[in-house]
Amino acid sequence: MTLHLIQRSPFSNSALKDCLNIIDSQDSILLMEDGVYGLQHSLMQQTKLTAYALQEDMTARGLTSKNSIKEIDYCEFVNLCSQHQHVISWY
Repeated sequence: MTLHLIQRSPFSNSALKDCLNIIDSQDSILLMEDGVYGLQHSLMQQTKLTAYALQEDMTARGLTSKNSIKEIDYCEFVNLCSQHQHVISWY
């Protein structure tokens, strides 16, 4: 079970697309930093995977979650990291 951290906007970087091409159904995705722009991308709006977005980064960019992506805070981020065997950062 792996937590994938997406930190770049999918509109200027292929990290989200690359991640979704290899991700396992038991893995999770966390959108953070400019990666929260993935909330607006069709790739994330169609996904059935477990996905989260860092609330502080969403607020800083004026974004809201309109789909099944759960908003989390830093405390929940730490908990997510401890619940997964591996954590991979995508740039």
